[in-house]
Amino acid sequence: MTDTYEETCARLAVEERPEGWALWNTWAEDDLKVTMVVSAVETTEGLLMNWANGRNVLPVMPFPAQIAQVHAGWIATMVFSPYGKKKLGLQGHKL
Repeated sequence: MTDTYEETCARLAVEERPEGWALWNTWAEDDLKVTMVVSAVETTEGLLMNWANGRNVLPVMPFPAQIAQVHAGWIATMVFSPYGKKKLGLQGHKL
């Protein structure tokens, strides 16, 4: 993303927060690619640290109150989980 934080919040229709937002690129039930705007920033950081250390942990679904918006498509640069890499056939590829 090249937008500023303020521009991105406006585009995603969420208020700016000092702690920021986490963007979760995932799949809906029908394999539709979606981006969830999630308030659980610390949880997201923990997942990324686990994946960086080779721990194949699956994220749990955020609580409904933690999901501010859901947008069709993947809208940001992402880090794939081990599950996501497998689902997309990207095992063994450096991303």
